[in-house]
Amino acid sequence: MEGLINISSSNSSEMSNEFPNSTTDPRVYRSSVERQVLSAIIFFDSSIGLLGNAAVVFAVLTVKKLQTTTNVFVVNLAAADFLTCIVAILQSVVFLKGELVFPVAVCQAMAFGILVCVGCSVNNLMCVAVNRLVGITTATHSVFRKLYTPCKLSMTVVLTWLVPAAVAIIPFVSDYGELGYNPVYHSCSWRSNRAYQPRYSMVVVVVYFPLQFAILFASYLRIWLFVRGTTKSTLRQDRAGEASTGNRVFQQQLLKRQIAVTKNLFLVVCVFLLCISPYFLLVALPSSLVDNILPTTSTILMANSCVNPIIYGTKHPDFRAAFARVLPCRRKVRKTSQTKSTQDTKETSKQQLKSVSSATTEQTHA
Repeated sequence: MEGLINISSSNSSEMSNEFPNSTTDPRVYRSSVERQVLSAIIFFDSSIGLLGNAAVVFAVLTVKKLQTTTNVFVVNLAAADFLTCIVAILQSVVFLKGELVFPVAVCQAMAFGILVCVGCSVNNLMCVAVNRLVGITTATHSVFRKLYTPCKLSMTVVLTWLVPAAVAIIPFVSDYGELGYNPVYHSCSWRSNRAYQPRYSMVVVVVYFPLQFAILFASYLRIWLFVRGTTKSTLRQDRAGEASTGNRVFQQQLLKRQIAVTKNLFLVVCVFLLCISPYFLLVALPSSLVDNILPTTSTILMANSCVNPIIYGTKHPDFRAAFARVLPCRRKVRKTSQTKSTQDTKETSKQQLKSVSSATTEQTHA
């Protein structure tokens, strides 16, 4: 404990030289209660994220039906979010204590891990969107298979990690910044000096956000337009033929499908914007303007790792079936419902037999 306190105190004094009067800056946190609440939210979201992302990986590895090209990126996304949740739980401890409670090397590794995993998560969201766009809009499966060969797929997965790793390693190979304990926000992040902090923040924002968001938004918009155009084309073909009852039912089903696709894509884009955009839009601004806002936006950013399994896992019927097999409580509920259904069927059959028997008796007496 004595060694840990010495590391913390020496590190704090070193940080005081880089951030004058930052350790007692009242603008960042209004009170210790604010830090406690944010720390509790991070810990709770990260705990759910650990379970959710682990369930996604387990489901894909154990269910053969889920072992598709798209789910390669889903598993990669879940792995990145799983690691993010682990680091976020450690961050919540530092956040709660308001001081460096881990060795400096561990704090640097946490900062490096957050930068790499968050960047990888955003890259995977982009890859999933492009994969779905190609799969839905491509007329032939041969084109899809040529674009997503095992070699190209592996290279893409590696790039999702290498690009953010290249950004995170900059402070280790240059004087552009330094990873470690940041006494301004009481977290393990980059602790570059005042002159370099906006520049490195801008590098992170430029590499992580604009291109990925543009591709993500454009891909889902193109999917929606394609589904809408296909639906209208099919409806026009139906109107040109005989207007039968079957055609009207088919038109209603197409309309419901269009609405469902629109809602799902709108949900994906909105969640991405709500979780990631506030942090990346504010982190490049001068710290004097956003010091008291960034902790909240970073908490929302961490929540994205918890939300992703819900969007890309539970919305899929095959994932829901896989999760139902994993969760023992769901198995018990399903078994109970099946047993109850079987008992109801037996009782109904008995009643039918009794009614048939009584009717036969009445007919005999008549």
